[in-house]
Amino acid sequence: MEQNTSITLGLLFAIIGCFVGLAGWISNRDKKIANDSEFKGAVNAKLDVVLGIKVEVKKIEDDLKEITKKIVVVEESTKSAHKRIDEHITSHD
Repeated sequence: MEQNTSITLGLLFAIIGCFVGLAGWISNRDKKIANDSEFKGAVNAKLDVVLGIKVEVKKIEDDLKEITKKIVVVEESTKSAHKRIDEHITSHD
């Protein structure tokens, strides 16, 4: 009987050890999943910021193109006005 008891106790402790190991593994896995989720959330937040900046840069580029067109019109108008002023000055001399 004493040998049966030893074997039974050995198996019982082995099974308990397996459950403790499994519980530890599951706990660590859950912590890792939580950390990975937190990391992915941070990456997504940064990506949203980058995409927002990209949209803002596109808008600034569009505004710059519009301003450039307006500057061209003003330069042409200035040349025309300068030419008329020169003609006016030379006709009165």
